Amino acid sequence: MWTGALPYFSESELACKSTGVVRLDRRFAAALPALRAKWDKPLVLTSVCRTPEHNTRVGGHPRSLHLTDNPAHDTEGTMAADIAWRDWPQAEQLQFARVAYCMGWSVGLHDGFCHIDRRYDIELPKAVFLYGTWSGFSRDEVL
Repeated sequence: MWTGALPYFSESELACKSTGVVRLDRRFAAALPALRAKWDKPLVLTSVCRTPEHNTRVGGHPRSLHLTDNPAHDTEGTMAADIAWRDWPQAEQLQFARVAYCMGWSVGLHDGFCHIDRRYDIELPKAVFLYGTWSGFSRDEVL
C-alpha cells in the first residue's frame, strides 16, 4: 500500500476530499506516474481516493475502485482516478484514452472527465465504457 504523494501528483490531489486519507494500491501507485510520463502533459485529478463513507456521500458505486478500503476486490487501496478533460479538444481526448488503454488502464468516457482504473491488475477484464453523459468518439475508436 502507498500512502503519500507520487511523482507528478501531490498528496492533496490524491487524497479523499472528505477525510484527506491517501491509500493507494501499489500497482496503481506505480502505473499512474508512468501514464503521466508517457502522456507528457499535466493531468488534473478530480477524484482519486474515496473512503467508503465519502463514496456513499457522492453516490459512488459500492464496489468502486476509488475505494480506499474495498471488501469486494482484492486491492491494497484505491485503483482509480478521474481526470478533468472537459476543455481538451476531442482529438486529444481520444489520444489520451488510447494511450491509457494501451498501458493497461480501463477507460470510462464522460463529457467532463476520463475515469481510469487498474481493474486488469486484479484479474478483471480491461474495458472502455461510457461513464454517464458522453457525446464524443465511440468506444471502438479507443481500442
